[in-house]
Amino acid sequence: MKENTQRKTDKMLQDHCAHIAKDIESMVDVGKWMEDALDIEWITFQDKKFKASRVLVAFGGPNIWVNTQTNTVEGYWWNDRANAYFKSNEDLDSYLEEIYNSTT
Repeated sequence: MKENTQRKTDKMLQDHCAHIAKDIESMVDVGKWMEDALDIEWITFQDKKFKASRVLVAFGGPNIWVNTQTNTVEGYWWNDRANAYFKSNEDLDSYLEEIYNSTT
């Protein structure tokens, strides 16, 4: 019974990450998509110039981050982890870099 529940949780987490990755690849309005962002972690070079970011899009179970450095959606639920890859989205990268530059 516990094993079936574990597989169901793993699949749900993987499906959630895959759905977000698909949304990123088909994104039309970056600003609208970013309205639901809960937090942003900046990834910078040593000289503090923008390199990439991690955008928190779900929190509290599961926690899901969109990592623009690795082009992955990273999902975490207790000890479970899931990843889904997405094609680089230049509009998202540019939008995040603009936000970063406006705050530094």
